[in-house]
Amino acid sequence: MASEASAAEQPASSGGGHRKLSLAFVIVGTLLAVLAIFSIWANRQALNTDNWVHTSNRLLANKKVEERLSAYLANELFAQVDVKEELEKQLPSQLKVLAGPAAGGLQEVAPKVAERLLASAQVQALWSDANRAAHETLIKLLDGGSGAISSEGGEVSLDLNEVLTEVGAKLGVDESIVEKLPESAGKLTILKSDQISTAQSIAKVIRTLPIVLTVLALLFYGLAIWQAGPRRREALRAAGIGFIVAGAFALFLRSIAGHAIVNSLVEVEANKPAVEAVWSIATSLLVTVATSAIAFGILVFIGAWLAGPTKLATRARRETAPYLREQAGAAAIAAFLLWLAIIAWVPVAAFRKPLGILLFAILFAVGAEILRRRTLAEFPAVESKSESEVPPNPPGPDPATS
Repeated sequence: MASEASAAEQPASSGGGHRKLSLAFVIVGTLLAVLAIFSIWANRQALNTDNWVHTSNRLLANKKVEERLSAYLANELFAQVDVKEELEKQLPSQLKVLAGPAAGGLQEVAPKVAERLLASAQVQALWSDANRAAHETLIKLLDGGSGAISSEGGEVSLDLNEVLTEVGAKLGVDESIVEKLPESAGKLTILKSDQISTAQSIAKVIRTLPIVLTVLALLFYGLAIWQAGPRRREALRAAGIGFIVAGAFALFLRSIAGHAIVNSLVEVEANKPAVEAVWSIATSLLVTVATSAIAFGILVFIGAWLAGPTKLATRARRETAPYLREQAGAAAIAAFLLWLAIIAWVPVAAFRKPLGILLFAILFAVGAEILRRRTLAEFPAVESKSESEVPPNPPGPDPATS
């Protein structure tokens, strides 16, 4: 009896898989997937110049941001140059008393003028060029600096001096006044020289983390499936749910962090809408990455469900079995067309990259082949509906009537 009991327990310990360990691997993989989502976003947003410029252009197109930037440019213009004093110098002595009211009037309308100007194609191009130049300088510094960049102290600034000059010209301010604007006017410091070393270290981590975390997440999900033993389909389904949970949790954290950052950093209530808009636009790429994780998880979940014991899934396998067996070429073409449809429609960011497309092609092909073999093994002699409806020996003409 003891030997029979030990024999009965043997499959549970060796061939039966380790359910708790498999679940633990899924949980760790999901936590790593959350971190991977944020690291991918940070990498693409902070270290990709095209993404940086695209985001900055969207910021300028936002009405709330445009209003605050217009106010900043107007205040910067009048803070850098004493317009009243400059007007007094140019007006006749009998009209000098008008310099104060004229300067006040210009300062009052300046934000509206700047706002209209920021909507023009010319200034938007200047804004885009300024952001591109600032980010390219930033990337060079993060990569170790070069030549003049290192020798100038390495400070990175967004130079809006040309935009500020355009605002002054649009206000009708005399050219001699606009020319008195210092070169530092309209410059927003992005990175100070004493922060470069820290920024370079952070950049190295941001470049490495997406690959490391993504590989580790997939590795732990793979270990979960391997350790599940005969419950591998359930583990695959759990991995799909893990991707969905990771994406949803990243979106939740984005929302919580946004409220916390706005409430802690913004003291003036009037500035909150603009800062909220900046956060929303700056993290839009995070939404894309998180949504991609959710979409990929749904695909994995559907694949696991198709191989499952539910009536609908079993019926689907039974119905497709004869076609998979007798029309393998047509089935392969159908699978390829389905793969193309998923690539074209499902919002997974990786599907826009050659490596992502290749990886998904491999996973899709492996999954489709496993499902095909399971279906043929499960239903080896199932006929299609068209075949089952045709009588085996169609009746010929009745001899009595011929």
